Amino acid sequence: MKKQKIILSIFLSAILIIATLSVYAEVGPTYAIVHCTVVPVSGPPVENGVIIIRNGLIEAVGVFGGITIPDDAEVIEAGEMYAYPGLISAHTNLLLEPARPPSQTQGEASSSQQPDEKPGWQKAELMAFESLRIKKTTIEDLYKAGITTILVAPEQNIFAGQSVVLNLRGESKEAMVLKQPFGLHVNFVTARGEYPSSLMGTMALLRQSFLDTEHYRLYKEQFTKSPSGLKRPEYNPFLENLLPYVINKKPIIFNCANIEDIKRAIRLTQEFKLNSYISGANEAWRVVDWIKKAQLPLLVSLDTRPPNMSKYVRQGDALKKEAEESIYPANAANLYKDGVKFALTSLGLSKSADIRKNLRTVIKAGFPEEEVLKAMTLYPAEYLGIKNLVGSLEPGKIANVVLTTGKIFDEKTVVQKIFVDGMFFEVKQPSKKAEPTSLDISGKWKAVVDSSMGAMDMTIEFIQDGSNITGSFTSEMGKWDITDGVLSGNELTFSISANIMGESMAMEFSGTVDEESLEGDISVQGENAKLKATKIPDGGVEENSL
Repeated sequence: MKKQKIILSIFLSAILIIATLSVYAEVGPTYAIVHCTVVPVSGPPVENGVIIIRNGLIEAVGVFGGITIPDDAEVIEAGEMYAYPGLISAHTNLLLEPARPPSQTQGEASSSQQPDEKPGWQKAELMAFESLRIKKTTIEDLYKAGITTILVAPEQNIFAGQSVVLNLRGESKEAMVLKQPFGLHVNFVTARGEYPSSLMGTMALLRQSFLDTEHYRLYKEQFTKSPSGLKRPEYNPFLENLLPYVINKKPIIFNCANIEDIKRAIRLTQEFKLNSYISGANEAWRVVDWIKKAQLPLLVSLDTRPPNMSKYVRQGDALKKEAEESIYPANAANLYKDGVKFALTSLGLSKSADIRKNLRTVIKAGFPEEEVLKAMTLYPAEYLGIKNLVGSLEPGKIANVVLTTGKIFDEKTVVQKIFVDGMFFEVKQPSKKAEPTSLDISGKWKAVVDSSMGAMDMTIEFIQDGSNITGSFTSEMGKWDITDGVLSGNELTFSISANIMGESMAMEFSGTVDEESLEGDISVQGENAKLKATKIPDGGVEENSL
């Protein structure tokens, strides 16, 4: 029993950190970020600034010396850094479970579909929240882009489903939710192997669905007021899911891949008086008069590739190249010059690393950097109905803070530290190029992890491929994988993917090694433990293997 208590005590701080990631409304410690250039976005930059974070919220923002640093605050020295509000991507398909392939071919779908089965396009009830698969690596990549808040939406079918707005504060999806659901997402596509097989049919289906919803609501109301002589209305799950959007005017987000889609969305909006958003919209500049007249929230994708059916793609390679390199990247700049307000999103980008690259692309094409920042903070916060929570660095707002080595969109700038809901995360940087090494550390090592709370024996097994290191840790707490290891000269770094009491967490090791011994520190979000190990000779027996 005593040994078990020691084992748990060693990683107590790590377990407590995990608990804060898993329990809604749990609060973090108090922080004081000092000596940075604060870019609140809602106001002018503050040189030599201070940000106080308490209970997950921004308590104060101002000039160093003008704000009292709380006695209980952990001071984050951020000299020469810039502090920005966390960026917001107001439409993405990241963090969703991969769609299951259809169980039948297109040719079989219509003939084998049973009369009581719903059509494949009818997915209005699908909740993105239920399909979330929280991947630590995806969140880390979004952190590197400075993104702390996202809207996640299903992406397939005409009625794709309902989206959720997340604050990326850890590995528990429940703890991340800001709005659930946010809106209903609609695509201008055709159905597979069934009606509608044309976009004209899709428009007819959408109109009929909205009309049916209105009639369904009216009949239900009439029956409720005076049921005598009326047939009891049959419950319709599909129309029930449309009621909040068609009748109560919650947001409907139309994904528009080209100018015709934009026109379709605007026509439907006007006909049924919908609360519509236009997303994607990388041809919005071609119908700017429609956009300005409709005055709908506009979510412009950073995917600057022209649509396959664009006239610029179908008139030869030279024009296609110009479209890819200059015409479509200038979409945002052209909209701005025409006085159109919009948010930028990462919709269509499969890699988070492309977000900052494409932001630089639209800046190069003429979209002013200060407006790009607003299009990734203030404007999406307004459109998502969370402007009182996020989008700027102001007292009372959620502490989503990004610390960078320079201006956030500069090519050489790196996001170093990030706060989400007031929780502090070090942003893992790409490994430096390893120096040549003559060491061979592959094999098993007898290790002791020592902290102020006690010691724990472990066995390490390293697998070495040149400078790349993988392997595992084994102890009474289980077996944990070693990943992203680099041996540079005699300097060794690696990550540990641990599981403690059913919760996943990442630890980082940094230290030195020779042929027979290893020594360094294991860190977990600011908490540290010493690791010492000696190599077990080939044929030796480790004492603490499972």
